[in-house]
Amino acid sequence: MCGARVDDDGALVDFVPREADLDAARAGAASAHPLGDAAWLCARHVACGWALSRRFDRARALALAASADEGIDVRGQIPASIGILDWERVLRRALPDFAVELGSADVAIDEDWQTFYAEDGEIPPGASHSAEAISWSVEAGGGHLSVTRITMYWPQGAVARTEVHVDSVSAHAPGWRVRVIPAPNAVRFEPTEATVLGEPSPLMRDLLDRYGLSPTVVTT
Repeated sequence: MCGARVDDDGALVDFVPREADLDAARAGAASAHPLGDAAWLCARHVACGWALSRRFDRARALALAASADEGIDVRGQIPASIGILDWERVLRRALPDFAVELGSADVAIDEDWQTFYAEDGEIPPGASHSAEAISWSVEAGGGHLSVTRITMYWPQGAVARTEVHVDSVSAHAPGWRVRVIPAPNAVRFEPTEATVLGEPSPLMRDLLDRYGLSPTVVTT
């Protein structure tokens, strides 16, 4: 971003992906920027870049890093909460890596959309029972992992709640589940609003750590 040479102390930093970045990656095409959702940062900017990458896309993060260069303290602009759809896109970007973790590097990502009847205990009070789910999944090595966005609606049609679930079963380890169930009408969630059932895989644990999530462990 500054034109300085990226030496051994620099790094390629990947930011929160935009939908366009995921579309370009899936199509094998170039995105609006040659590196898509990533940027090479020099030693002077890499620490700031990593901090900003946990909550912002490439354009917003680099703009804030430029402000930091001018002496502006941008730390207060990094929210503790994370966008629900931002988290979903982070997980979808990781699907090829999850496939490798399951046992294969050459796996297609399957996409499925369906509507379903949500029970009273699954919806915010007053929400419609008709909900929809869109899932992106990979299967490899006898295992399966899916990222699912569940959308519930108020009777007048507005979104009541958006949830993001990750479910995994493996031939080599017990299954696990990570779920984000935020407050009604929320577009962001707090780090403590994630729950974990089972022992997440090393990649899932790395993602939770990197994005500063502190999930509640569910034992039953």
